[in-house]
Amino acid sequence: MDVRNAFLHGDLTETVYMKQPAGFIDKDHPDHVCLLHKSLYGLKQALRAWFDKFSNFLLEFGFFCSIPDPSLFICAKNNDVIFLLLYVDDMVITGNPSALLNSLLEELNKQFWMKDLGQLHYFLGIQAHFHPGSLFLSQQKYAEDLLITAAMANCSPVATPLPQQLSKAPNHHKLFDNPKYFRSLAGKLQYLTLTRPDVQFSVNYVCQKMHASTVSDFQLLKRIL
Repeated sequence: MDVRNAFLHGDLTETVYMKQPAGFIDKDHPDHVCLLHKSLYGLKQALRAWFDKFSNFLLEFGFFCSIPDPSLFICAKNNDVIFLLLYVDDMVITGNPSALLNSLLEELNKQFWMKDLGQLHYFLGIQAHFHPGSLFLSQQKYAEDLLITAAMANCSPVATPLPQQLSKAPNHHKLFDNPKYFRSLAGKLQYLTLTRPDVQFSVNYVCQKMHASTVSDFQLLKRIL
């Protein structure tokens, strides 16, 4: 599900003033400013105010926050259980079909302007494919987009993500001239390991080189791609 205009729901707990917006300026008091009670898009407080608003709603409903992951909320009553995973204004909800789940959906639509996107297919770069009795998660589109970003979509694949003799790699002392680009690709690869544990060791190895990456390190990163 998606919350429309999510940040506009947030209540501000601190004093914030704003200039009168163009087209809505008071002709009698053009120098006055607006005292905000609700958050607006662009405010640095907007994200925190929205999360406080939504999380308080969930806690009042009966959810508790997961300790390992603060964005995961769990509600368990009798034999019913609901899991809600929140990312800014997008959420994934799952649970056993029950009156409790129906009640949650009704309350969400009462409190917020919700958009039901139907069955889960794509969330945060992860694709979900439903099969009888199972759910398959992959990042095929994410990986393809990453190859396009790195201009390597047409390159030939290799069987091993790292060479066997790392110490003999050439240019292992020459610093790479675009460290920001290196860190960006390495970070994207790190997210790919959620569904690709087979490259986890290799990605972890190149991520250790982000503070002072060399030309050799960049070649290793390209090999993983």
